[in-house]
Amino acid sequence: MFEKVEEYPVDPIMIGADYFAQDPRLDKLNLTVGIYQDAQGKTPVLQAVKEAEKRLVETQASKSYLALTGDADYCALLGQEILGQTCDSAVDSDWVAAQTAGGAVALRVMADLLAQMPDAPTVWLQTPTYGNYIPILQAAGASFRQVPYYDPIRREITFDQMLDGLSAAKAGDVFLMQGVCHNPTGADLSPEQFEALLTVLEARGIVPWIDLAYLGFAQSFEADCAMARQIAARFAECIVCITLSKSFGIYRDRAGALFVKTGKANRARMHRAISAIVRAGASHAPDHGPAVVREILQDQKLKALWLQELDQMRARVSQVRRDIAQAEGDTFGTQDLAYLARQSGMFSLLPLTAPQEVALTRDHGIHVVKGARVNVARLGPDDIGWLIRAMHQLVTAPS
Repeated sequence: MFEKVEEYPVDPIMIGADYFAQDPRLDKLNLTVGIYQDAQGKTPVLQAVKEAEKRLVETQASKSYLALTGDADYCALLGQEILGQTCDSAVDSDWVAAQTAGGAVALRVMADLLAQMPDAPTVWLQTPTYGNYIPILQAAGASFRQVPYYDPIRREITFDQMLDGLSAAKAGDVFLMQGVCHNPTGADLSPEQFEALLTVLEARGIVPWIDLAYLGFAQSFEADCAMARQIAARFAECIVCITLSKSFGIYRDRAGALFVKTGKANRARMHRAISAIVRAGASHAPDHGPAVVREILQDQKLKALWLQELDQMRARVSQVRRDIAQAEGDTFGTQDLAYLARQSGMFSLLPLTAPQEVALTRDHGIHVVKGARVNVARLGPDDIGWLIRAMHQLVTAPS
């Protein structure tokens, strides 16, 4: 019977990793990875995480199941940290919270819920955007449409086109956006643009759904929570999905959460709906990563250590961006990559056509995700010159 199984699409990041592994050259550079790496290409375990794990080993009394929506203390701590005092899922009747296995499961739970609603809403997406949104929505059977967000050749956000596209949305539809450090573009809305976007969503009755994956990698953890807090304070209904993989460096331990703001009369029903969807899917979320996060957030010394380490990761990524722009100017007197210094987070899109993207790998051994997404955090000091020389040859070559 299994010969009848059809071919499934492969994630572009996984394809990129496979191509890199199959490349026989020794002088090759892998910019496809979706995680933070230091200058040596390593993803270290944070000291705050190690200390929290030691404490858990010594004090954790049980490995029994938690509720389907996870650890209430973890959800309450996380809600207060990210959404502010407006969100305490333990006492605030406007919020339903669930611990999830990273952000992808939070997204999938919400996609399932939306798809199962009578008169299911349309989910509106920015494009380009995170590559797993569409597979998640398709697997859930959710309806979605896309609006322009960024032009990689012009290296700018297409803000007016995005708002024009949303004019076709109906009241009750949902707009799925990212918080800081937009993946894959690295281009974030300005505060003025974000305010204008929220005004449009509010006026049209569109429910905001924000996905937070890189808190602490733009300005600071506290500052990077501002977008979610603005939404939470302004809208009677909203959705917040969170992954802590990058912020705490606990990728494989799968720590995330889903927060849904709803009316008091709907809270119990929403809690039952989320619990039922979780039960039919992931069932119980893994707890090690969230327990580490809880241990850190509730201890001021550990929290201070974690924030210091997070600041160091952010500072390194920001410095790499500035170094690329500086090196290009010093070497060639050009500014083709100067925009990278104005963007934030680990990812950006190179301003390449499809043939140029192919040539970047074929002729220069630099592997990128389809669409020319690069992870700037992967670049060590010796790699920056490699990248800017390759880019200069590509953009100055006769077409």
